[in-house]
Formats: sequence, C-alpha cells, structure tokens
Amino acid sequence: MTPEQFQLAAVAPRLPGTVPADRIATVSVRRHAPSLVAPLLTMPDLCSAVADTLDELGTGSVIPGHLLNRAAGDGRVCGPAITLRYVAVGGDVSANRAAGRGRVIGDRDLYGLAQPGDVAVMDASAAHGTAVIGGLSARWATLAGLGGCVVDGTVRDTDTLREVGLPIWSAGRNPACGRYRIEAVELNGPVSLFGRLVRPGDYLVADDDGVCVIPHDDVPAVVERCLAAARAEHELAALLASGRSVEEVVSVLRGRSTPA
Repeated sequence: MTPEQFQLAAVAPRLPGTVPADRIATVSVRRHAPSLVAPLLTMPDLCSAVADTLDELGTGSVIPGHLLNRAAGDGRVCGPAITLRYVAVGGDVSANRAAGRGRVIGDRDLYGLAQPGDVAVMDASAAHGTAVIGGLSARWATLAGLGGCVVDGTVRDTDTLREVGLPIWSAGRNPACGRYRIEAVELNGPVSLFGRLVRPGDYLVADDDGVCVIPHDDVPAVVERCLAAARAEHELAALLASGRSVEEVVSVLRGRSTPA
C-alpha cells in the first residue's frame, strides 16, 4: 500500500464514496499551525490588510466582493484550502438524468477530507448557472468542522444557509441544483477562482470586502507583515483621535511613511 493509499484508507470512514478514488488527487494537504494565523482573525479590515501585504510581497491574489460576495455567515475566515473542481455535463437535464450523467457531486467527499478550520474552495466556473452548495451541504460542512466555503459558482437554499451560519462566499444564487448539470472531476487538485490559481494548502482569507489567496509558503511572511502594519495603523488612528489639529498631526508625521 502506497502512502497515499494508506492516507485514503484512514479517512475512508468519513467519505460517502460518491467520488471515485482516482479523482482524489491528494489526501495530505499542507497546513500551518493554527496558532500562526490566529492573530489575523483578530484584525479589523482583514482582507484589506492582507491585500496590501500581498502587493508588497508580489504574491498571491485578490478577488473583489462584487465577484465573490458573502452568501451566508458572519465574521471572517482564514484557513487552508481543500479544493473541488467541477465540469459542465452539458445537454438536457432530463436526458442526463435518464443516462446517469452528472451524478458525481463531490462536496460531501471533500468535507470528509477536511480538518477543522479548512476552507472548501469549489471551482464551478464552467457552469456558473447552477448551484453547488445548498442547505444540506452547509450542514454537512459544519458537522465536518469547515471554517467556511468559497465557491466560484452559485449557491441556493439561502434561508437555510443563513440559519446554519457557515461563512460562505459565492458568485451568486440560483435555485437550480448542480445534479445532472455538473460533475466533480478532481478533489484536492489546483482550481481557479475567477482566474486566480488556488492550490490545496494555500490560505483563503475572506470578509465583506472579498477574498484573498495566500500561497502556502508565503503565509508566515504575510502574517508577520500584517501584524506590523496593524500596529502602525493603530498608532496612526490613536494620533488622529488624540484631539490634535490637522496641522499638529501633519507636523508629527512629516517625512514618515504612513499606512494606506
């Protein structure tokens, strides 16, 4: 038994088995210690801070909120990606149903591969006109301990999604389900979010401003710079709230670099 087969056997009790094993690219996803990224979750305007840092480092990517908008849940997420890629089946839904096409829907198996705090990233960009997460999927993800979901595609069952409260970002809403319209072709392989590459183990950061993708190896540097920037911003905010005049503030700051 290969190491990958051994890992797959270890998680098999968590997998419904809808997705054939040969479509699972990897079980082992690289993850940083939760304590490394935990301080980011205490920061206000998290995505803005991360986006600035990604610009400084020349790495990662940012997807604005008008493309990936919050569909449910409160707060923000920051966690390693587990990934799922769909393709469109095409053709007539009734004919597909009769022929058994489009029956491999991979969300439950993806959640079975997850560890608590992971972020499920689903690439349904080939079929934006179909929902890939609904109420039952959100409940299953919550049971599995997911930190949130980011979907390049649509979601449905909005009332239930709000009731469940799992943080979800999507490209929109659509009551038409994915079954017989799309099919899962790979779990834990590279995927795309509006053309931005996401690999398993990259870190997804999301809040009301949008979504940021931090390459796995760059996470420590991003955290360090974000925290330093947060301290500088706190100092500037305190100065602005100190009761000094604009002239006095400018005098203090003259010649110094200040946060955006």
